[in-house]
Amino acid sequence: MPRLDRTQDVVQRLRGHWRLNLSEPLWGRSAILALRRVLDDEAEARLPHRADWCLGPDSFQKLLESLSDSAQIVSLESVLQLHHDQLPRIALTFDGGWRDTLKQVAPTLERMALPANVFLPCPVTQRAWSSWHEAFGEALWHEDTAERAAQQLVEAGLPAPPIVAGSRDEHYSQAIKTYVDELDQSYKPATLYAVAATLGNEAIFSDETLDAFSIRRLEQGGLFRFGSLMPPRFLTQDARALAQLRESQHQLAILCRHPLPIAAYAGGGEDDDLARLATGAGIEHVLTRRTGWLEPPVDTVLLPRFVITQPVANSPGRLFDWLLGNLRS
Repeated sequence: MPRLDRTQDVVQRLRGHWRLNLSEPLWGRSAILALRRVLDDEAEARLPHRADWCLGPDSFQKLLESLSDSAQIVSLESVLQLHHDQLPRIALTFDGGWRDTLKQVAPTLERMALPANVFLPCPVTQRAWSSWHEAFGEALWHEDTAERAAQQLVEAGLPAPPIVAGSRDEHYSQAIKTYVDELDQSYKPATLYAVAATLGNEAIFSDETLDAFSIRRLEQGGLFRFGSLMPPRFLTQDARALAQLRESQHQLAILCRHPLPIAAYAGGGEDDDLARLATGAGIEHVLTRRTGWLEPPVDTVLLPRFVITQPVANSPGRLFDWLLGNLRS
């Protein structure tokens, strides 16, 4: 880590602990956290191309302990209610419907008796959802898919991705991240999602989807509830999006006893089209990835969430520096 980055990291950690000691601003506050995946290997989760969307078992445990020391982890229903508790209310959400929800997330939350909410794409049980960033990164990282992925990217008119020079290590992971970041700056999301859709058929994605039996099992345990994951922004004006969302709601109603009347949106650039799409499907609220605390009364369709990344989860000081730095006076 460069010296400037190390200095900034220390400042954020110290400032976070200082802000946390000012407990009064947290009185009556509520927030929702957004996570995606929790892998079974901490070193794998910390790779540069995964750090923005993956946690490992240790970082996930540390996040829960940090939150439990200074907040209440509650259900979505509770977090949306006005309260006067001294400790803030925090709800956990997981986007995508990945199988590690069953293998990694559920055992930890069950041991600590903490609730969570999982948002599934439509069709509900066929394939987990990933952003194009994740799809590109994972396809290039895995040895059995990298060559085909590189060929598909070039055939789609995108720049050639980095080539493995030796072993698949942190340097190669950083090269993937740099490549993905450059695409993000140069190409439209619609183009990149179209290419990602072809990569998503690989077994590294399809074999990691949460199945219907596991969804029912988790819901019956009483700690997990399930809702719909809405399509990326560039599809919200498509007439098919409303039909797709209604079908997702219908499938959830068959699959779950108590599906959430709330959806999540894993894209960016939320707007009035997104709110209208949700209202048309009978959805009360959409949890976006716009950063912020819930502001009472919670009567708007689009609600903010804090997206949890590897660096934030690993440091209580950095976590609360970010959370409390977004409080409105």
